[in-house]
Amino acid sequence: MAPAKQNAKPVFKTSSPFAETKWPEVSREDEEVILELLCNLITPLGDHRRNHIHPSRGKKRRRNTNSSNDDPTMTETAPSVPDIGEHLLVGLNSVTRHLEALAAKNAPSTAFVANQKLTKDLVQLNLAGKAGNGAEEKETPQKHSEAALKPLSMVILTHPKPSLSPAHAHLPTLIHLATLSSTLATPKTFKTVTRLVPVQTSADSRLASSLHIPRVGAIAIYEGAPGAKTLEEYVREHIGLTECDWIDEAMSAEWKGLNVKNEIPGAK
Repeated sequence: MAPAKQNAKPVFKTSSPFAETKWPEVSREDEEVILELLCNLITPLGDHRRNHIHPSRGKKRRRNTNSSNDDPTMTETAPSVPDIGEHLLVGLNSVTRHLEALAAKNAPSTAFVANQKLTKDLVQLNLAGKAGNGAEEKETPQKHSEAALKPLSMVILTHPKPSLSPAHAHLPTLIHLATLSSTLATPKTFKTVTRLVPVQTSADSRLASSLHIPRVGAIAIYEGAPGAKTLEEYVREHIGLTECDWIDEAMSAEWKGLNVKNEIPGAK
């Protein structure tokens, strides 16, 4: 005789009562147009790196060789980096540091954040992370701070669903925080808000090839970058805003109640 079936005990789980962060979905047509415009924008930077920045071969024992055997292309002075190189942030770490600095700067006064100290520290990290050409720039720290904290027009992620990737999950919320007004806890005008553009993972190799680097992860473009006007206009017209309503709900200090879910294992 078969044993009597025991009833499964319900499992109670608590969940956040706040609204979840939402980011825009990009259609395949829009993604292809954006990637094409972006590759055309960053290809000169990749060509410069490919032709004039030679990879390190490591430390070798010095040997007496004739100077006539040296490659003349190695001794030539490399041309300056294309202008777009000063208006891009490449890599998750660089993009995250910049967004953190913007978020600290634009945080409302009611938020318990040490804005000035955090912004100063993050700006120094952001400047230290940029690849330099060996020449020291004679600018004041204030000018460095203003240049480093320039707003971003868009952030391109090589992951279609940031919430499923631990490396990308923080960026939608961070982009929303970085675009808050310095006086009000509301986003800026629709046209100037930073757009989040999540693309397919396969786009990483395409962008990395254009930049002549192993991988990308994320690319951020400063607002008003030279040669990026067409790309900015297309993104602002076809890509919506990142919605992070839970931040506004949390700032209102309103009791949302307890959100409890009742689940029965094995139930369909």
